[in-house]
Amino acid sequence: MAVLLFAIYFILLLLITNRIIKKKLPGIGFGKITAAFSFKVFLGCLYGYIFLHTYGGDDTWWFFKDSLPEYQKMIHQPLQFINDFSPASDFSGNSFFQGLKIYLYDVEYWTLRKLLAVFNIFSRGNYYIDALFFDFLVFWGPFLLLKMLLKYFPAKKNILIIILFFFPTTSFWLSGIRGEGLIFLFIMITIYYSAKCFTNHKISYIILSLTGVAGMIVFRGVFLLVFIPAFLSWLLTFRYKRKYFSVFAIVYTLSAIIFFGSSLISKKSNLPAAMASRQQEFFQLRGNTVFKLDSLQPSFLSFLKITPQAFSNTFLRPFVWEAKGILQIVSALDIVVFWVFIFFLFFSPEKNWKVYLTNPILLLFLFYGLSLILLIGYIVPFPGAIVRYKAIPELLLLTLIVIISNYKSLKLKFLLI
Repeated sequence: MAVLLFAIYFILLLLITNRIIKKKLPGIGFGKITAAFSFKVFLGCLYGYIFLHTYGGDDTWWFFKDSLPEYQKMIHQPLQFINDFSPASDFSGNSFFQGLKIYLYDVEYWTLRKLLAVFNIFSRGNYYIDALFFDFLVFWGPFLLLKMLLKYFPAKKNILIIILFFFPTTSFWLSGIRGEGLIFLFIMITIYYSAKCFTNHKISYIILSLTGVAGMIVFRGVFLLVFIPAFLSWLLTFRYKRKYFSVFAIVYTLSAIIFFGSSLISKKSNLPAAMASRQQEFFQLRGNTVFKLDSLQPSFLSFLKITPQAFSNTFLRPFVWEAKGILQIVSALDIVVFWVFIFFLFFSPEKNWKVYLTNPILLLFLFYGLSLILLIGYIVPFPGAIVRYKAIPELLLLTLIVIISNYKSLKLKFLLI
């Protein structure tokens, strides 16, 4: 029965996906849409299968199991199902910022589980059917990115489809029932509809942009903090039409001054100390493999000293010879492929690559991608967590690389038919 339901829902959601894409982005054939949607759903199901049979469940299965009583609550106690989002208990007896921190954690907890509870209406409590609905939802993150990029780089359509929908590692981590796929969706909603606000001041675009920001706050507030300088720089380029790189450089310089200067204001607003504290929280966790990472101190020199470790842990490791287990091996191979793309860019860039790099959206990807991956390297010592957290910035950087690269010079055109 579960297999039959899966097949019925898959066909239905595929037809809906095809209809929306045909309306919003003509020119992409049904075959490519089917392949992209099928691959994402396959990876979402594979994600659950691997973590169940190799790692004993992990968070993705805990989210699902917690959604089953939430489904019963939704059916029999609908008011309580909604009331769980109330912040009253979190702020009671706590300061505003303590209450806000606790509430955001609770909202993240409830949102994903209650979303799966809604899916359980149709799946009858089946993880893999829930994964199908989840991947239908997060599928629109890469689609929005593709739609936005084709406005500027229509000649790159085929390679962009491959990177955004078929690059195995990033697609894998953004397809499982975890927060990353939703975060990417919210980031793309924020960027896409903010851009539309500048050309059409519809209230719906403003609401959607704010919804994207709210989603980032709920699922990964740290990602939003790193996103703000890049997003602000990008917004300023709509006003200042020249020297886009200078706009980003100035905003990031001021952001660095504010970040390290906050330590001079008060202990509560000490951002370097907050990051160092977050790193210590990760140090308290256990993992089968731990990368060497020195303790951060709330000073510029400490961050500068640890930068090589942060870079190595995120851009170079795990090395192929030190990888343990299937996921680490895949992660090591992913790093090799990533650097192959970089070397390819170095030896075969587009003739007008400097013009490409003045595009504000690509500068957003460059600055946000690099800063977010370095942030992950500063605070996370576990390769299993690093590879999952960096899936979003890695995808943005890969997108930037393939746009600037002249991939046709390697005679890969036959792969893009």
